Amino acid sequence: MKLNHYLNLIRWPNLLIIILSMVFIRWFVIIPLLGAGGMSMVQFMVLLLSVLFITVAGYIINDFFDMDADRINKPGINRVGTTFSVAWAKNAYYLYSALGIAGGLLISWWVGEINYALIFLFTTGMLWYYSERYQCQVLLGNLVVAFLSALSFGLVWLYEFFAMKSHAELFSSAQANFMLISKMVLIYMGFAFFASLFREMIKDMEDLEGDSRMGCRTLPVVVGAGKAKTFTLAVGVFMLAFILYVQYFFFLSGYLYLFGYFFALDGLLILMLIKLNRAKDIVDFSNLSGMSKLFMAAGILSMLIFYFEH
Repeated sequence: MKLNHYLNLIRWPNLLIIILSMVFIRWFVIIPLLGAGGMSMVQFMVLLLSVLFITVAGYIINDFFDMDADRINKPGINRVGTTFSVAWAKNAYYLYSALGIAGGLLISWWVGEINYALIFLFTTGMLWYYSERYQCQVLLGNLVVAFLSALSFGLVWLYEFFAMKSHAELFSSAQANFMLISKMVLIYMGFAFFASLFREMIKDMEDLEGDSRMGCRTLPVVVGAGKAKTFTLAVGVFMLAFILYVQYFFFLSGYLYLFGYFFALDGLLILMLIKLNRAKDIVDFSNLSGMSKLFMAAGILSMLIFYFEH
């Protein structure tokens, strides 16, 4: 079992994006506005690891269900059934899922909101059903992935908020900034949602041949590549409108450096839309998928500017 195959199995670049998302939203947005953190470092690490474990479990079970389709779409990439046995994949899925749910139970108990552990149970179930069923249904799988991508930002603020309740003085002094924190978190949740949805729809066009042979009813399979591309372009334009609205908010709020930085995101997104309009084959869509990761990373890095500008 080679390390590089294992790292590819767990999608380490995607995990890195999740780590940066949660670390940056906490240290560069939430804590500067609160003045201090409600969660301890240990509590935050438990939250982060819980999200990572559940995400890894989702990637493993996704490759398990995609073994046949990936032999057509991405020959040699999916190692479940070759490098990793089916039995190993199932056991790894159950182990990572159990660790993620256990971590969710622990952090929820720590902040005094044990019921919120259901979020981790819910996301684990969603990832299973996404892999087994939802990813082969028109847009539903795309929306599930986009929602779960946005959720990681919201979880940090959710648990930070409830952890602060045990620090009455901090909670009282920080209340004036709760609205701004919520707005910033919603902005990045919205960005993650649209960026993930856009990328997932591009990946569906990249995987059209294999999905069609396996009977998956993704958008390109149902309506054809041309109409699916038009629909994806519309989502991209809607995302551009969202980013422009966010820039307007930054301008009115006096975050002028952040306002200026987002023009780079505008330019990159417009370039992707142009390339998408011209895309014809699997190589074009694969390149666009890579560009969309760069776009997401650039959005996350904007939190650094907020930190220094605030």
